[in-house]
Amino acid sequence: MRTGQRTPWCAATALAACLSVTASAAWAQSGPRVTAQLSTGVAKLGSTVSVEVVVAGVKDARLADVPRVDGLAVEGVAGPSVSVSQEWSNRRRTISRSISWKVVLRPAAVGEYTIPPMRLTVDGGDLFTRELTLKVVADMHGMELGYLELAERPERVHEGQPFVVDLRLGWDLGIDQKVNMANLVLPWWGELPGTLEVDSPTAATRSKLIQVNLNSSGRIDVRDLGRQEVRGRPFRVLQLRRTFVATRPGPLSFPESFLEFGFVGSGFFDTRKETYHVGFPAFELEVAPLPEEGRPLDFSGAVGSVRALASVDRRDVDAGDSIKLSVEWFGDANLEFVEPPDPSRMEAFDRFRLYGTTDRFSGDRRRVVYDLAPISAEVTEIPALPLSVFDPAAGAYTTVATEPIAIRVRALENASALAAAEGSNARTLALTDIQTAPERSSAARGPGAGAIGAAALSVVLAWLVARAAVRRGGDPDSERARARRGACRRLARDLRDAPSAGRQAAAVHRFLAARTGRAPEAWEGGDPVAFVRRLAVEQAGPPPEDGARELADVLEELEVRHWNGDDAPLEVARLIATAQRAMEGGF
Repeated sequence: MRTGQRTPWCAATALAACLSVTASAAWAQSGPRVTAQLSTGVAKLGSTVSVEVVVAGVKDARLADVPRVDGLAVEGVAGPSVSVSQEWSNRRRTISRSISWKVVLRPAAVGEYTIPPMRLTVDGGDLFTRELTLKVVADMHGMELGYLELAERPERVHEGQPFVVDLRLGWDLGIDQKVNMANLVLPWWGELPGTLEVDSPTAATRSKLIQVNLNSSGRIDVRDLGRQEVRGRPFRVLQLRRTFVATRPGPLSFPESFLEFGFVGSGFFDTRKETYHVGFPAFELEVAPLPEEGRPLDFSGAVGSVRALASVDRRDVDAGDSIKLSVEWFGDANLEFVEPPDPSRMEAFDRFRLYGTTDRFSGDRRRVVYDLAPISAEVTEIPALPLSVFDPAAGAYTTVATEPIAIRVRALENASALAAAEGSNARTLALTDIQTAPERSSAARGPGAGAIGAAALSVVLAWLVARAAVRRGGDPDSERARARRGACRRLARDLRDAPSAGRQAAAVHRFLAARTGRAPEAWEGGDPVAFVRRLAVEQAGPPPEDGARELADVLEELEVRHWNGDDAPLEVARLIATAQRAMEGGF
């Protein structure tokens, strides 16, 4: 069994953009997703245990095979049960159809049972659940010696809102010297449909990390909090803290969890084992939908509590000079998935040119640096930059804006042509002071003062136009320009060394980053079609979408193979041909 598997980053990035647009519902196309959850990972002999199998994102499915396990009797299979829900997926609001079954098992003896993957026939193909492990004990000992509880969990969140599962576990300090084994039994680990696991902000703490067993087949890092008082007695306490983002409304179920701990040793003739079990009951978390009423057209997808700070690298510039505006959003929100505001689409920034952005996310902070240039000496400040946010505490949409920043813009001398050059995409020069009439005298003379002045003026004006052109077109010898030209060659090299669909997808993301100037992470779940459509707004004619659509299909196929299949790679020649057609279509 693959334990501790992280939810695909590509799906995480898709959530960001889909929250930023409102579109008609359509059937999800990101591929079927299969989960299997035990009702408990540790059962008392004589009780029954159920396995809930759910396949989402499909129109038709059948539970084709429930493997037989010695000592586990199948008492019944209930289902199929069909449910339909809305969720954010692939940059749009989608309808997800889920089909579920409940398999009831009764163990016949004490021991540890491995339940092989169950086979499902899904839309004409086969998919499999993960392998499950069930431990059956004669009695539950350890409730007094062990400790397992959730220190932090909300009872209700909104879709798109991050929430924390803070699990505390441990045992009585009096037996700490004897304990050499700890196993967390979490049936919900990696099997929470409708969620994305995201990185938790790193807490400032001196506690060390240690490893414990996870679901009897893997290892996981937990934080050692040391000695703490539990029920009036000293305990050794460990912490497992994870942050999730809910992607769809409805109840989110966490099955019963257990901590198994104790002593395991081996001698010449036998194995000594003294273990205890302590559990935490199953619970549900309600995920509420984002309200349609009052949702702004420019909703960024941000859900939570957000604050913003802005700064600039300089405040005194010439018209046309670059100013780096750094904006940092921080707080308890899904900032990793937010669509940052675009000043080039705002009327307040109509006297600025936007030459590009850099985007970084770290912990609980999202930082975007905008390369802006004021084009008029009449500009006296950088306007406030607004971000549309849904505040769960208030239950309403709000706007978080930076403070305006005062600047001084100096007009360039003899720059009458600058406004015309900046005001249109045509790279033309208005030379209104050049005299075209020939001189009357036929005597050869050296250049006069007027000619010298005109020549000097021409040089200045030509320099200004060339400067504007470089601003718009970029330095052809810059690192970014070289990376853009060599993107296809690097893609071919990377694909030769990519043995899996996941590695191929990462290579394509780096190719797109080099061609567009965006970070590779921004293309994990990014929409190539939306990108070329955005180019259509900025260019005279819309670029063709065929290449972008083909690229989007290839990326989706790689993601499905990586996360839901055998991770088999695609043909390298097909990927390179797709990349070349995408370049012809605007990339």
